[in-house]
Amino acid sequence: MPEQTGPGAPSPERPEPRPEQATVSRSLPDGSAEVLRDDGVLVPVPSPAVGAGGWRALRPGQRVTVRRDASGRVVALLRPV
Repeated sequence: MPEQTGPGAPSPERPEPRPEQATVSRSLPDGSAEVLRDDGVLVPVPSPAVGAGGWRALRPGQRVTVRRDASGRVVALLRPV
């Protein structure tokens, strides 16, 4: 099978980050949130990333999956895998 190239292909220098499991710490009035990863790191999640997951509301304690782009920026907060 030929190697995939082009804009959608994974970069050999920057592999696509793996999804991270987390728990919602708090949901903020501006639509953003903070989640606590399973390794204990608190991660801020911008409102567009919350919206990308289709959430109407987040509750503290709710389990989620954090998706990042190749640069490490949080781009989506999804239902847990």
